[in-house]
Amino acid sequence: MFRGYSIHFAMLTLQSLEVPQGASGIRLDRFLRDRFPEVPSRSVRFAIEGGAVRVGGAASPKGRILREGEIVTVASLAEGKDWLPVPSDLPGASVVYEDPHVAVLCKPHDAHTEPQRPLEAGTLSGYLRKLHPEVAEIAPAPGLTLLTRLDFATSGAVPAALTAQAWTFLRHEREMGVIGKRYLCLVEGDVPEPIPIDYAIDSGGGGTVRVRKERADPDPSRWTWIEPVRSAGADRTLVRATISRGKRHQIRAHLAAAGHPIVGDRRYAAVPPEGPGKARLMLHAEEVTFRHPATGEALRVVCPAGPEFTVQYLNET
Repeated sequence: MFRGYSIHFAMLTLQSLEVPQGASGIRLDRFLRDRFPEVPSRSVRFAIEGGAVRVGGAASPKGRILREGEIVTVASLAEGKDWLPVPSDLPGASVVYEDPHVAVLCKPHDAHTEPQRPLEAGTLSGYLRKLHPEVAEIAPAPGLTLLTRLDFATSGAVPAALTAQAWTFLRHEREMGVIGKRYLCLVEGDVPEPIPIDYAIDSGGGGTVRVRKERADPDPSRWTWIEPVRSAGADRTLVRATISRGKRHQIRAHLAAAGHPIVGDRRYAAVPPEGPGKARLMLHAEEVTFRHPATGEALRVVCPAGPEFTVQYLNET
C-alpha cells in the first residue's frame, strides 16, 4: 500500500510503502526501482546509503530481502532533474579555450567534476551550466557535455561540447579512444627513462581499483605511458603521463603498482607531513588533444599547472 507523497525542494518525499505479496523475497533496491521506474538508479542507491530508507523503522542495506507486510519508509528520493548540476561559480576554475562549438575548462583541485549528490553546487559541470545554460538541453545528465572526468583531487583540462552536433561527434571520438590526455605528476622514486605501464585494471566496485600486475591489458589504449621531465630531488621525479581511454584512477593506480606512487595520494600512497603533496594530490591534467568537431583539424589545448609544480617550489620544499 502506498500512503502518499509530496514534493519538497524538488525531491520526491515519501511516507511509507507496504510490501505486497508479489514483492516478497526481492531486494530493497529492486523494490524501490520497480515502484518508481522514473527515478534514476543512483537516487535509490544514494537514499539507501544515506539512511533515508528504512524497513520496519531500521536503516537497511540495498540487498535487504523484503517480506510481505513489511513497511518501507523513504524520507526523500531524488528525481532525475535533481541530479543536474546547480549553475554556480567555482573558485579557481577558468576557460582556457572556447569557440562556438567547444570549450576547454580548467578544473581546480579538490572539486567534483560533476555532482555526487542531488542539488549539489560548486562542481565543474555547474560552472559550465552557468556559462552555457543550453548544454543542459543537449545532455541532461550530471556531467552535461563534459567529455572527460577528473578525480576530486585532480586539477586540469576538461573539454566540453557546446552544440548537439559537437556533442555527438566528440562523444564518438571519446568512445574510439582518440581524445588524448596528458598529465603532469610528481612521483616517488627515480624514473630515468620512458616506460609504458600495461597492467590490467579491475575498476568494478569500491573506491580503490585493483591492478593486475600479473596480466597485461591487451588494449594499448588502456596503458599509461610515462615520460620523465626532470628530477625533483628527495628521490622524486616530475613525469608526464599520457592516456587515451582511461579507466577510473588509472594513472594513480598504475603508478602506485609500478612503485612510483603520486606524491600526496591519500588512496594509493601516503600524504607527506610537509612540502609538495601535503596540501594536494600532485596530479594535473595539463593537456587535451582532439579533432575539432566542425573542422576536423587537430586541436591541442593546455591548462597550465599551478605554482606547486614549478622548479622553484619543488626545489625550495
